[in-house]
Amino acid sequence: MPRVRSFPTRQVFREAGQRLTLYDHGTHHELVIGKVPILTSAALGTERDFGAIAAKFCRSSSPRVLIGGLGFGSTLASVLRVSPKGAEVLVVEKLNTVIELVRGQLAHLNPGVLDDPRTRLIHDDVVRVIAREKELDLILLDVDNGPEWASFRSNSRLYGERGLREARQALRPGAHYAVWSGYPVDGFLKHLRSAGFAASVIPFYEKRRLQARAYVGRKR
Repeated sequence: MPRVRSFPTRQVFREAGQRLTLYDHGTHHELVIGKVPILTSAALGTERDFGAIAAKFCRSSSPRVLIGGLGFGSTLASVLRVSPKGAEVLVVEKLNTVIELVRGQLAHLNPGVLDDPRTRLIHDDVVRVIAREKELDLILLDVDNGPEWASFRSNSRLYGERGLREARQALRPGAHYAVWSGYPVDGFLKHLRSAGFAASVIPFYEKRRLQARAYVGRKR
């Protein structure tokens, strides 16, 4: 009789003083830091919807988009799908483990996203990258579960006064900044307005249920 595979199987990686575990559940994969899940391929719809808002906010024939967080590549795939040939898409990922997974054994989830000529992969902390960038048309941040739930303690800088100010300075006039969040945190709209953005929320639904949202700021 054929051997029945038991799930989940797991692989352990160590990086930046952290223990990362990739679980293969057969139907989906899950990446965990310590005991906290940070990525899952079980529900990628809202990440795809998040990337697709680039179609609404980038009207140029050669837009410059910065994505904070590679994840399993779904946000990047959606940005590429709706972006013109002249686009430049900077995707910033601090964990080499995530990069190697998307290039290697999990490449089937979003094939070819890192090989697209419009993609520029930056292995760095997105806080530093935003601080040195200029003339961006769109910043999409999907590095955390939301502005009050940071995967890394240092990520909290992104959502504070200084981080929002640096994001605003990195954008062209009229350009947009957006944060994916898996939970409601409407108080963040006040922080966006205080930083000089016109603020709004875009809801993301799966099977008619509200699953996530984008907190969006337009540079005045």
